[in-house]
Amino acid sequence: MSPWRELAAALADELVRLDKLRSPEWIAAVRTVPRHELVPVHYRYDEATGSWTRHPTSDDLPLVYSNTALFVLPGGRSSTSMPGLMTRMLESLDLHDDQDVLEIGTGTGYNAGLLAHRLGDQHVTSVDIETDLVELARRRLARIGYAPTLVAADGVTGHEASAPYHRIIVTCSVHAVPWAWIEQLRPAGLLLADLKLSPLAGNLVLLRRDGDRAEGRFDPTYASFMPMRHAAVPDTPAHLTTRIRTGPRTHHRPRPPPPLGAWRRLVPRAPRPPCRNAVHPPP
Repeated sequence: MSPWRELAAALADELVRLDKLRSPEWIAAVRTVPRHELVPVHYRYDEATGSWTRHPTSDDLPLVYSNTALFVLPGGRSSTSMPGLMTRMLESLDLHDDQDVLEIGTGTGYNAGLLAHRLGDQHVTSVDIETDLVELARRRLARIGYAPTLVAADGVTGHEASAPYHRIIVTCSVHAVPWAWIEQLRPAGLLLADLKLSPLAGNLVLLRRDGDRAEGRFDPTYASFMPMRHAAVPDTPAHLTTRIRTGPRTHHRPRPPPPLGAWRRLVPRAPRPPCRNAVHPPP
């Protein structure tokens, strides 16, 4: 067995012990998809000099096959998440054979590679606003035998061309859930996103589509992603608000300007995780 395969197997075993990986299909994916091929370099910040230094991951394979997030662009502009966070999210989505999934946030392509290994290329679509990252991910995935559909576009609109999807996974944080994502879900489809109502409030939320709405609960274990980046930020509708219910009182306050006014309201319905949330279509 090659050194990286031994390390990938050890990573899978570690994630199983941490209860972040359970399904045989996902265990096989973590053991098989070479993370170092998709993250050939990473960057570290040197506090002494205030600069970022480039490091080939081939020089430190144990690091790339540890449960560690790595910066893949200087300045901390993009990263590959902790594998344990990725697998926890994938397990939460309850994916099954022949289901179609949309990923918002391609990044390095590692998560898309895990999905393609589990479901097959034809069932995986991934979107990212960074054209260069998408092209790099496409080439690197092809080199290791995967060819999911990768699209360079603003993820806030999803990808209607391959819709509808059984599952949508969002690997960046958002202020609110765009209605376009809900529209592109199949009935009873699941969406998992890092919903940040403010810099200090929010978490992963798993929503299920039910007709013209989506409801779900926050995950009890905290997680955090970088904010979604957008091509443009249009004006915010004046009526857009967040309603937070805390015990007997209900507070209304203006929402900070979101990236796109394509949704109407998100309503947390319980005082603490896990709490219920609902997403409604725009008027």
